Amino acid sequence: MDALTLQGWRPVRLYHDGNQTMVDWARLGDAPLRAPFYQESLKPLLNLPFNQAFRRQTPLQVLLDWQAQSPGIAPCLLVFHVSRCGSTLFPQALAQSAHHLAMSEPPPVDFLLRQALVNGWLSPAQAIAALRAWMSAWAQRSDTASPALQSASLKIDAWNTDQAPLLMQAWPEALPVFLTREPLAVLVSQMQERAFYLVPGAFGPTFGLPGLSLLEQATMPPEQYCARMLGRIYADMARVADPVQALVLDHSQLPEAIEQLVLPRMSWQPDAKAMQALRERLSRHGKRPHEPFAQDTSDKHAKANLALRALAEQWMAPHYQQLRARCDAHDRAETLTEAAL
Repeated sequence: MDALTLQGWRPVRLYHDGNQTMVDWARLGDAPLRAPFYQESLKPLLNLPFNQAFRRQTPLQVLLDWQAQSPGIAPCLLVFHVSRCGSTLFPQALAQSAHHLAMSEPPPVDFLLRQALVNGWLSPAQAIAALRAWMSAWAQRSDTASPALQSASLKIDAWNTDQAPLLMQAWPEALPVFLTREPLAVLVSQMQERAFYLVPGAFGPTFGLPGLSLLEQATMPPEQYCARMLGRIYADMARVADPVQALVLDHSQLPEAIEQLVLPRMSWQPDAKAMQALRERLSRHGKRPHEPFAQDTSDKHAKANLALRALAEQWMAPHYQQLRARCDAHDRAETLTEAAL
């Protein structure tokens, strides 16, 4: 396909047709993605009459070839998180600039990490190439009248935290940020409104609690299943989040840390107008922008019964404490080094 063929087309979905990985394209041009999540931004665009009538499906190789022919910019920020920790503030704040592309938990990335890799449809090297090509196809402008694209960021689904090393290998120049939170507050939040991935069998037999059958997981008390599954994410965070190579933040540092600690380490800075809009957005809730942002950990603790407290302490807290201890040790070492200089 020549340059005119895919100019303005975006790879909105990846799937496997039984023989190869395929790409579903929609002509979206430079429409901004400003909803809290990728799918929410896409839904009204895909419901437009043109996109209902005209779509393209191509093999993955076409996407790889398009990157070689029309390369986009690489992300300068990767956000990993444990869920219900304020991570949605990152793309929401950065998206206030028309010069920044903020991708928030896009399913095509999840497809590559949780389906293509797990099922052996793609090797790790092929998955990395596909990740780069997919992001590249989004991170470019199709119309010279659109605001120039200066930077991009990618926020990953919480359950893909274990794939952080592969994603960091895909974009070694990007700043990795790992966001965590005191475990009981996360567990209480999930039990108030449980995410779909914390329902047994939601991702099929390849995702769940190792060593237990799907029947055993499905008949487990929901509080225990959620605590153990969240514990897996916390364990992944403790294993892959290296404070030497990445920025490790806690929910208690939000929202100030985004401006004070993240932006100075990024290879892009918003202009004055975007910075003003960014600060205003940081003052509001990530998923519910009509509400102010508030530190509500103590409120969530007050709603936790003894059973939830025990589950969080057993399955989640040890990994959280391990990560915090590593970060504290790193901070002390850095302080001593700076003092010696």
